[in-house]
Amino acid sequence: MKGIKLFVVVVWLMVVFTGGNVLAHHAMEYIELESYTTAPQGGKLFHLHYDYYVPDKDDPTQDHWELTPGFSYGIVDRLMFDVHTHFAKFGAAHDITGNTAYETLGPSPFIEAVAAAFQYRITEPEQLPVNIAGIIEYEYAMPRSQDVLGGGNVLVGKLVVSKDFGVHSNVVLNIMCGLDDSVGFVEWGFGGKTPITDDPNGTAVGIEILGDFDGVLKAIPGIYYPIQENAIMKFGMEIGNAKSDYLRASVSLMYKF
Repeated sequence: MKGIKLFVVVVWLMVVFTGGNVLAHHAMEYIELESYTTAPQGGKLFHLHYDYYVPDKDDPTQDHWELTPGFSYGIVDRLMFDVHTHFAKFGAAHDITGNTAYETLGPSPFIEAVAAAFQYRITEPEQLPVNIAGIIEYEYAMPRSQDVLGGGNVLVGKLVVSKDFGVHSNVVLNIMCGLDDSVGFVEWGFGGKTPITDDPNGTAVGIEILGDFDGVLKAIPGIYYPIQENAIMKFGMEIGNAKSDYLRASVSLMYKF
């Protein structure tokens, strides 16, 4: 087990110091931010996300949506594997080919990318004042994405620092470093969530703040609604800072089995 821990830490540090924006599509507790939680050994998680992006309210050709199905599996108690894919529709402004057939509606929906990730809980729960996990993720841009959008492959390492408090309340910090088609980037995210009913396992609300070190800042107020013991729906609206009219609507379904 110590060998696995060392391997994950070393790989993450390699990604950090070797160098689009990449955040979670398999977050277990939040809408966008990664959490400390992993599936137990043998545990399975199906997740399905729908996102609609509006980069510019005055330019509908920039709109696009993504449908992201994924599957996570607990390899051992503290190590989880995830795989997911992006099925997406992009407006005409995203096309780089100059194809006249795309001038009005853009290209038809297609599989944009597939991604795989490993997450390891580096510390045991309550071993330190905060819980720490590391994630390594690789996203492969499909040939059509590369040809039509100019998309590239992404390698990213993520550090998750989490703290539970009260009854099922939590705050979390994400630091993400990596390479997007050989271009280095660093991003961060901070969030918190807490139940709003007498049932600590009931409906919760939260806020997630996302940014980088170039002045980009976004916020996602969200609500997390349990459908049944093993299933939860999550709703959020991502809003850009004062210099941006960026909007994104997000709906997710998580089912553990």
